[in-house]
Amino acid sequence: MTWEDPLKIITAALGAVGGSALIILSLSTWLGKVWASRILEKDKLKYSQELELIRAANQNFHSSLSLTNATYLETKKLYAEKRVQAIGEIWKSFVEFREKSPPEIIWLDILVKEEYGEFHSNPKFTGFDKSTDLSVISDAMPKELDIFRPFMDDITYQLFSTYTGTVARLCFYLNKCCSGNAPEYDWRNDDGVVRILSAVLSDVEFQQFQNEKWSVQILLNILQSRISNHLKSIATGADLAKEAMDHAVKFSKAVTAIRDDETLKKANNALHRTNR
Repeated sequence: MTWEDPLKIITAALGAVGGSALIILSLSTWLGKVWASRILEKDKLKYSQELELIRAANQNFHSSLSLTNATYLETKKLYAEKRVQAIGEIWKSFVEFREKSPPEIIWLDILVKEEYGEFHSNPKFTGFDKSTDLSVISDAMPKELDIFRPFMDDITYQLFSTYTGTVARLCFYLNKCCSGNAPEYDWRNDDGVVRILSAVLSDVEFQQFQNEKWSVQILLNILQSRISNHLKSIATGADLAKEAMDHAVKFSKAVTAIRDDETLKKANNALHRTNR
């Protein structure tokens, strides 16, 4: 048998089943397409359902986030209105206390430390002891201040307390002079005054207060100016605006995170592939 014999046999066999081979090949191709189409439809349904579930969950979260944001802004609006009202009441309380404060403490500026004994011995100062009595100062102290505390920041409360505390301590110092027990130290070195002022004055300012010997009037004017300026600042809502901006940034990031959700991206990509 030569090498041509096997070739003839193979050629004859292919010729015998040639028609059938074409049919088988065609059927296989068709069947493959059918199964591929069925698999794609099944995957498409699966990914479509997953995508809808993810979209629904994200939409619910987005809706809840939007509701929270709207509630926050509305609450802040109401709070700002209440705080503006509170600022007016706080300033009114301050003015009333300032008007009730004994004007006799200004005499601590008119006389010098060496002359404080005059408050007890000089008849011109008769009655100073009664007007600077602690009971008088206690009655003059604002009673409604704590009512506004929820709408006050700590700085406002601190400044107000510093002013009232300083006036009360100066009255206490002057009253001791009127009783004949004039302290051996200047009122600027009084432990109570030092403790109260250290809460609001910087180290540099406190040194200036003592070295430059600020008068009672200058000191009280500075404290009053700080209260006034601070109330103006918070009345404009600058701090609330910053807080609202920070909230807006967080809200924006949360919304962006929904759009950039990796699970959502994968489901979208899978669904896109099945549609090709």
